[in-house]
Amino acid sequence: MSKSEPRVLVPVDVSSEERPDPDLLELLYPAKVVLVGWHPVPDQTALELMRDEHEADAIERIEAIATEFPEGTDIETVVVFTRDRSETVDRVADEYECDVILVPQDGREIRRVLVPIRGDVNVTRIVSVVGGLLKESGATVTLYHASPTGEEDPTVGEALLRGVADKLEASGVDPKRIDTTAVESDSPVADIVDAAKNHDVLILGETEPTLVQQILGDVPTQIIERAGRPVLVVRNVDA
Repeated sequence: MSKSEPRVLVPVDVSSEERPDPDLLELLYPAKVVLVGWHPVPDQTALELMRDEHEADAIERIEAIATEFPEGTDIETVVVFTRDRSETVDRVADEYECDVILVPQDGREIRRVLVPIRGDVNVTRIVSVVGGLLKESGATVTLYHASPTGEEDPTVGEALLRGVADKLEASGVDPKRIDTTAVESDSPVADIVDAAKNHDVLILGETEPTLVQQILGDVPTQIIERAGRPVLVVRNVDA
């Protein structure tokens, strides 16, 4: 990536009491943040009417949430009214050239980060994001590769993870904070979800060039739905 720090889009429903998890905000600290306050608009209601009635409150709420980020965070706030959250998130991510999109879940202290690596696709951007986010964090990272049983020489996955680990080390991450796990699996998605239970946040590479309706590819979508952990999706904007 050309930018020195990853740019992360953090969507928040400003019509509710939703707030980003404080520990996750600590992990995001080195990043540039685009904080998007989105307000749902029912199909039968005019956008202009919702905006006139709720825009001032939405702006006040998103600005208040911005103050909860660690001091010194490079943050920009945006308020949008939308009938389609996924389309809006994708559009704003493109407009602000975001590298990563946060998919929130229940919060927990961020100590262990799981990064499933599927292959060479998007690896350079994943390494850049992971390295940037861990720069100011004490969290450890597990690089994880699960290949279908009998479909890949086990040494291929090990070599892939070793290469990613070397790149992270070169970016400044202490090698003592990097673990690698390569497994053969009858159900790679299930094994990744199981591994997520011992971690606090996942960083996934996007396999499609758009997040419209969370079309991330079958595997990432299943992981997001089943992991029960916050997920940072690294966009594959060059696809």
